[in-house]
Amino acid sequence: MNLFTIAAQGAQAAQNQLSVSAGNIANQQTAGYSRQAITQTSSVVSNLGNGVKTSDASRITDQTLNQALWHTQSAVGYYQSLNSWGTSLEKVISSSTTQPSTLLTSFFNSVSALTTQPDSTAYRQQLISSATSLANGLSQTSQNLADQQTSIGQQQQSTLVQVNQLSSQIADLNQQISRLGAGAESNSLQDQRDQQVKTLSGLIAISVEKSDTGSYTLTTQGATLVAGNQAAVISSSTDTEGNVQLQSRMGQTSSTLSTAMGGQLGALYDYQQQVLSPLQTRVTGLMHSVSEQVNNTLASGYDLQGEQGKALFTVSTDSAGVARLATTDLTPAQLGLSLDKTTPANGGNLTTLSGLQTTSGFTEQATAITSQLALANSQSSNQLAVATAVNQQWQQQRDNLSAVNKDEEAVNLQTYLQSYQANMKVMSVGNQLFSELLTLFS
Repeated sequence: MNLFTIAAQGAQAAQNQLSVSAGNIANQQTAGYSRQAITQTSSVVSNLGNGVKTSDASRITDQTLNQALWHTQSAVGYYQSLNSWGTSLEKVISSSTTQPSTLLTSFFNSVSALTTQPDSTAYRQQLISSATSLANGLSQTSQNLADQQTSIGQQQQSTLVQVNQLSSQIADLNQQISRLGAGAESNSLQDQRDQQVKTLSGLIAISVEKSDTGSYTLTTQGATLVAGNQAAVISSSTDTEGNVQLQSRMGQTSSTLSTAMGGQLGALYDYQQQVLSPLQTRVTGLMHSVSEQVNNTLASGYDLQGEQGKALFTVSTDSAGVARLATTDLTPAQLGLSLDKTTPANGGNLTTLSGLQTTSGFTEQATAITSQLALANSQSSNQLAVATAVNQQWQQQRDNLSAVNKDEEAVNLQTYLQSYQANMKVMSVGNQLFSELLTLFS
């Protein structure tokens, strides 16, 4: 009987719609989930009425929106990493015990105090103590920079491992999706793959192309990262000059990559090359300047015994290659503060020593260490804010299309339930008519 067939198809269609809507609601909080929908089309049952049939559930997505979201995700990852490492270092360097400009000011304050009583053992000892604090502070800053270099190197390797793992996982998902086809069975896998691509794009800048079979091809700097079920492996090495070399290998094909990778990994290399290493050079340079100019000034004077002044500072490099500034075992009496060896207490050399604060470039060098880092952090913070805002806009556009709207799904549930009930009513009517028809022939 056509009435039963039409109603059964209608009830089944409504039930399918209810199942899809229920699945959407269940996955409302699932990261990367794209809501699903099915379409209904009329099916001819007889010349007296049409039934209905439904398609497989399909994902509601827009690849253009996804591409834009992934692109901006790389920018967010890049500036987030830059800002995180930079602000962490700035907090350490700006500490009162390690800030170069503060330590230099304290040292020259001790020099100024001696001008009132050049032969004072207490004031001379205070100068040596300030010199020791300066040396310790600069050495600690040097160590902090070296420690961050080590941490950066470890993070680079860790991020490379993540990149390779994600690439491999995306290749595996490509294979599964291609095997299942673009039907409902692969919807969950496609969501997983898009989420993996989003995570990967936060680590490095990538380009994504989707084939007719639904497989993704990923490239970075023109080199293929993922193609079908194959994934490249990126490795790093260091040349004799300490420069990082990156290589991508897929099968027998290898490509040399620039460290300008974008994303978090690119930020690690850029921060290391453009911020951290120059800071190390500045700190080491300041150590040598302080040591050479202060020592030369003291050597031009005489101590309390009328002997030529001795060195106060020494610069060395430890076994790990970290520059160190230290004070010698100079006693207060051995400071060469006099310009007349017959009058050891005249303190004439203090004027020259004190003048180093303005003539030596110490202050400029010390200020440049903190200001360079502060400027870099300010720039990365501003750029992060812009990148985040743009990324959020694309995320919102993607969510407007693909994310689950609980209010919309609630309305859908009510609509499909009413449709199901109406079709069941039709079946009930059909059953009643059939019973009455049987009665006529009984």
